[in-house]
Amino acid sequence: MTRITPDGPAAAPAPAILEAAHERLRQLGARVTQPRLCILACLIGSDEALTHQAVIDRLPEQGETIDRVTVYRVLDWLVEQGVAQKRAGNDRVFRFSLVEHEAARAQEHRQHSHFHCTRCDRTFCLDDASAPAQPAAPRVPSGFAIEHVELTVNGVCAECGKRTPAAH
Repeated sequence: MTRITPDGPAAAPAPAILEAAHERLRQLGARVTQPRLCILACLIGSDEALTHQAVIDRLPEQGETIDRVTVYRVLDWLVEQGVAQKRAGNDRVFRFSLVEHEAARAQEHRQHSHFHCTRCDRTFCLDDASAPAQPAAPRVPSGFAIEHVELTVNGVCAECGKRTPAAH
């Protein structure tokens, strides 16, 4: 197997993160393997959702070589176990994150709106002063319950606006 490496050497996860990953796998009653441990540690140590390639890039250089297919399988296994969440971005690339990280981000983002740049695909948090006080909730069918309403404004960010318009 060949090891897929990033531009620079990946640092080993902090011992506390590895221990947290080890304990999480034990709580699942799952076999603790090096690939599962390293990949779960990558998700625990990240403050953002990671693509498959980003996980590969963050795997430590030392230890057992983990091939691309194994990374896919372990990420999907973590999703099946209810530990990780798999979401497709606007670019149709799957991103993986811990379920509790997503829950915390969702709670944090219930309180403000976002601006999504349609050119660079970045999303920016809008400050409270620029967002409506109470976004209007849409009418939903009987029996449905709204948990929260998100407001995302789509357009072109300042940085992209300075560049030449994209050809269509």
